[in-house]
Amino acid sequence: MSNLTMTEAIENLQNDDVSIRKEAIESLIGVTDEAAIDPLIEATTDENAQIRFKAAEILGNMGNVAFDRLVSKFESETGKNKRFLAFALKETNNEKAIPLFAQAVSDEDFGVRKVSIRALGELQAHDELDTIAKGLDDEDWGVRLAAIYACADLASDDSIALIKKARRDESDKDFKKSCNKAIKKAEKNQKAKAEGKVVSNTIPMKTIKEMEKTNPQKAIKEYKKYVQSESDKDAPYKRLAILYRKLRQDENEIAVLEKAIEVLSVKKPGKEDWFVKRLAKMK
Repeated sequence: MSNLTMTEAIENLQNDDVSIRKEAIESLIGVTDEAAIDPLIEATTDENAQIRFKAAEILGNMGNVAFDRLVSKFESETGKNKRFLAFALKETNNEKAIPLFAQAVSDEDFGVRKVSIRALGELQAHDELDTIAKGLDDEDWGVRLAAIYACADLASDDSIALIKKARRDESDKDFKKSCNKAIKKAEKNQKAKAEGKVVSNTIPMKTIKEMEKTNPQKAIKEYKKYVQSESDKDAPYKRLAILYRKLRQDENEIAVLEKAIEVLSVKKPGKEDWFVKRLAKMK
């Protein structure tokens, strides 16, 4: 575990030694200070792929704090230097980025096109289905695959029809298998939506818990997906409340406790007791 201060870490991002830059970027995981935004944006073009990815992930986890500066840099940058900026913008999960991603579907760089199309699916940009469909005719295999996944995310009759058409038109067996998986996922999500269920792309709880020590901001982001989908399991609410306590974010902790009580008292009566007691101690 590094003992670098934020200032030291920012300075070390400029060091010629890649191992020192790697230590610096690891030290900035979870940072939310605006002073780190521009140095992190610059790090998204580092010669080392691990540093580029980590910088983009940290910026994405900062959410709205970094959004405006990410947008500004994304609009002025060109070529492959936009790839990790696109990823960072996607990770902010901000719907205001939809027009940017829609425009970037025609970007000169395949990596930017791929991430932008994927982002449109994750952001549920149903009005941009025709834009996503452009990716199905892209010369790059990865971009076409991203378009398939984006259509699956939207899970509408029209998006599923596009996947099926792409499957018919494609001769590559691996691509066809990916289409089959995408159709299965889309139809499952479509059924859930029809039943009034909240559909959310979540990762396993075990994975998120392991993430808490190394990337607490990312862990919070993933736990919130369970909370927003009104999961009937108490674990994500508990872990999120505990993380907020560690970060001394009382208002956010109270909001989670109240949400847990609201949901669990209906879906799993008795499971809300832990949250009731914790909330009482805070007031």
